[in-house]
Amino acid sequence: MHTLSKKQVAHSLLLDYIAQKQVIVQKITWLREKYSLDFQEFEKKIEQNEAEDFAQWDDYIEWKAYEVFLKEILTKINL
Repeated sequence: MHTLSKKQVAHSLLLDYIAQKQVIVQKITWLREKYSLDFQEFEKKIEQNEAEDFAQWDDYIEWKAYEVFLKEILTKINL
C-alpha cells in the first residue's frame, strides 16, 4: 500500500490546476483573437446585436464559462 502525504496531494492538485488553467487560457486567447475583442467588449457587442447570430451566441456562452472557470482555477491556485 502506498500512502501520500498532504504535501504530495497538494502538489498534485496544484499541478492539475495549472494544467487546467493553461487549457482555459488557450481557449480564451483563441476567442480574443477570433473576435479581436476582450470578453467585456464582446459581451457588449452581443447585447447590442439586434440580429441573432447563433455562432457568436454559442461562442459567448462558451467564453463566459471559460472566464468563470479561470477565476475559479486562479482562486484554487492562490489558496
